[in-house]
Amino acid sequence: MQPIPEPRELSKSDIAQTVQDFRRAAAAAIEAGADGVEIHGANGYLLHQFLSSNANQRTDEYGGSVENRIRFAVEVATAVADEIGPGRTGFRISPGNPFNDIVEDDLPQLYGALVPALAGLGLAYLHVAHGGDETLLKSIRGDWPGALLLNRPGTDLQTRVSDLENGLADVITVGSMALANPDLVARARAGAPLNEPDRTTFYGGDERGYTDYPTLAESTA
Repeated sequence: MQPIPEPRELSKSDIAQTVQDFRRAAAAAIEAGADGVEIHGANGYLLHQFLSSNANQRTDEYGGSVENRIRFAVEVATAVADEIGPGRTGFRISPGNPFNDIVEDDLPQLYGALVPALAGLGLAYLHVAHGGDETLLKSIRGDWPGALLLNRPGTDLQTRVSDLENGLADVITVGSMALANPDLVARARAGAPLNEPDRTTFYGGDERGYTDYPTLAESTA
């Protein structure tokens, strides 16, 4: 993790430029051979900051009310879907994630407005990084008619599989679980124990915590 400069509020022209930056980045990804892009509206990054009730202190049409705070995210998603097609466009959210000091004190209202607005664009999928609010998650599932990808940090595989079986998710996603287990699929099929991620090695360093996790065969040996 590196020091960062003090942020400043984007002007309206900055916002318009940033929307076009997302559009051009999506086009460049497709030109480079990607099948699609996932717009990052989570984890305290720019779009999430606009959604936030504490980071977003604007008094114009991009701040204040829920409808205003979702505007930038919807404009970005609209531009990207227009550029590369909605079927190539996904969107990631992390309701209630406090990373980077984000506060969302109106979660049901916020995501009750954002998710239907995104659904109206016909995007390929919505990717939810679950923060623990089961009622909110079920509400999001009800508001999203398409494919829903779900990540449940810190839960075991069987819990995640149950989300598929009960229809709460269409796809389960993994992050650090895959990082720590280079043979995750083989371990899951065998019902074998998983390596635990070493969080002290996250965000930089050398091969430790990156390419040195043992496979199941190596562990057995």
